[in-house]
Amino acid sequence: MQGVRRKISTFALTGTLLFSCVLGVNAEEMIPTETMPAGYHVYDVQANQATDTWYGIARGDYLNSGVSKLLKDTKPGYAICSGTTLAHRECDRVYVRIYLDQSDTGTDGWGTIDYWTGITYDGTMATTDSDSYPVTRDKYYRVKGSHSAIKDDTVEATVTCTNALHF
Repeated sequence: MQGVRRKISTFALTGTLLFSCVLGVNAEEMIPTETMPAGYHVYDVQANQATDTWYGIARGDYLNSGVSKLLKDTKPGYAICSGTTLAHRECDRVYVRIYLDQSDTGTDGWGTIDYWTGITYDGTMATTDSDSYPVTRDKYYRVKGSHSAIKDDTVEATVTCTNALHF
């Protein structure tokens, strides 16, 4: 009787180990791969606004461009943040999230104070903005953007970040 139990235990353990190995391989195959396509940034800084626009240069990719923008509102002490992500063709999901960062010096010590997200399903463009957002005077601000286009198991992503503006 003890020999039969030992054989059953051995078969059960072997089956469990084989089943675990098969599940591990399938789980890894389902993880989407993220790529950062080739591209370049164009920074534009004026007295009342700062923009970072990333343009993808690869042909046939999904991600086309990403824009982050910080604008001084006409009302003193207010900022307007915006972000856009564009895809070359329709994707399962197009995503943009922008972060408003604050610093005392404009060169280091950055901390995120708020963020906004835009998502479009089965489309080519996602946008978001902050409307008029109150900021502390005599501080520096910048907008960082996270942009992605997802089609099937392919995720293409990039980031943008404006230059600092003093408010």
